[in-house]
Amino acid sequence: MKFIEKGKEPAAWKAHRETPGVDFDAIPELKEALLQEQGYICCYCMSGIKESNMKVEHYKPRGKYPNLKLDFTNLFAACKGNFCSDKHCDTKKDKTELSIHPADPKNNCELIVSYKLSGHLTYPAEYRTDIENTLNLNNPVLRLNRKSTMEAAAIALKKLGYSKAVIEKQISKFNSKNDAGKFNPYCNAVLWLLRKKLSAN
Repeated sequence: MKFIEKGKEPAAWKAHRETPGVDFDAIPELKEALLQEQGYICCYCMSGIKESNMKVEHYKPRGKYPNLKLDFTNLFAACKGNFCSDKHCDTKKDKTELSIHPADPKNNCELIVSYKLSGHLTYPAEYRTDIENTLNLNNPVLRLNRKSTMEAAAIALKKLGYSKAVIEKQISKFNSKNDAGKFNPYCNAVLWLLRKKLSAN
């Protein structure tokens, strides 16, 4: 998971939200604002997403919290959670509430979730239900994707060398959006690997 800094809602969404009697509708301007905010990665698994393969996630389920269904602070961009048979992310979560929050600075998800070279997520025991059951973030496909991404980053780093300056440059690269405003998919798994290399340097 990557911490998300929620920004100001787009003007088009504000206008939609303030229309009398309006219900939730994932208008294009809302989707684009969420994608830009998150650097085009899923708020939960960090897979790459775009408007054609994303859904708008209500962190607090709109069925239980109708007062928040149009609240921009409650809305995130998530993958469809169905690119493998083992459902995950919002599709698996459905109406279940989470204790881990992608945009809570007081309980930063990046400080909760860590990684293994196998692609497994590790976490404190109190978040097991969130990670394993509700979001299913350790399913085989996501594990393999993270593992493959870390392996590719390790190969690239080997070619560049293991100096402190090189590793720090790579950390800056994976911790930032590129010129197109996108984060690298599974970037935090790579950042974990790079920081591990740096600490051993």
